[in-house]
Amino acid sequence: MTPPVLVGAECGVRRAQVPGGAAAERTAAVAPRRGRGRPPLLDRPERIEEFLAYVAAGWTVLEALGSMGLARSRTPVYTLRRQDPLFAAALAEAQKRGRAARRHARSEQTQMDQHGTESCYTRRRCRCMPCTGAASRARQRRRRATGADGTSEVFGK
Repeated sequence: MTPPVLVGAECGVRRAQVPGGAAAERTAAVAPRRGRGRPPLLDRPERIEEFLAYVAAGWTVLEALGSMGLARSRTPVYTLRRQDPLFAAALAEAQKRGRAARRHARSEQTQMDQHGTESCYTRRRCRCMPCTGAASRARQRRRRATGADGTSEVFGK
């Protein structure tokens, strides 16, 4: 007799199909085998949603796993991304939003390279009116802070 052939597993139920027709087919509730490797970190949909929310908020993958108490390695996340196209698309979108959130938070703190700043004039070489005006004002402030003879008022005479 040939061994049973396993057919698709839905919700932890495996169907063993024994050669011999539909009458021989039986359903047995068998716990799904885990196989080799690490156990899945993101095993439930609510954990996946929580993880994606952290990533979309601007956290890195490792930081998000650490906040969930799973900070061992990023490898299981990237393995899941490789195996599940829906998760891969959701992770890519969350990472895109996370990068934008980090960029926005950084720009609010430092105001670097935004239009209307001196750094945009010098780093991006933007010559629009707001950037040119900001660079001129910054130069004037520096010149006023330095005395007419080139010595600084702070360290001066």
